[in-house]
Amino acid sequence: MERVRRLEAAQSAPKSPIETAFGSFSAYADRVREQVEAGQLDRRDMLGEDGNGGILRTIQAWHEQQVWGALWRRNRIWEHVG
Repeated sequence: MERVRRLEAAQSAPKSPIETAFGSFSAYADRVREQVEAGQLDRRDMLGEDGNGGILRTIQAWHEQQVWGALWRRNRIWEHVG
């Protein structure tokens, strides 16, 4: 049974670094918006002119496209491979 569990886990989609750190992309986006509202992050940079773009939208696109799958974690730093 343990072998079956390992095989099933290997076949399931791996978690992104954002899901690992925040539980979901939505939780990450909420945190970014909280930091913007607190003045810790620049609104235009993070959310764009209309509030739906900027860096957050780019990170969301990367998350949806699973760009992190082309990364490799070494010494707690994500690096591009390939």
